[in-house]
Amino acid sequence: MLMGIAAIAVFASGPGLGNQIFRGISSPGSANTLDEVLSGTLGIVVPALPFYAGYVLIGRLTISRGIRG
Repeated sequence: MLMGIAAIAVFASGPGLGNQIFRGISSPGSANTLDEVLSGTLGIVVPALPFYAGYVLIGRLTISRGIRG
């Protein structure tokens, strides 16, 4: 969730991870459009995966087996 908020923060003229994505989307036909969109997307997804794994691990350690199913 935090990574998504950081990506969308660019709409509020804040520093966000989505600058490259929106810059690539706003310039269709440019030679670097795909590169900017992919680098921005990977810049969000790659850090988000360890955060997600950490939340899953914390959930596994703190939620009892009976509630998990």
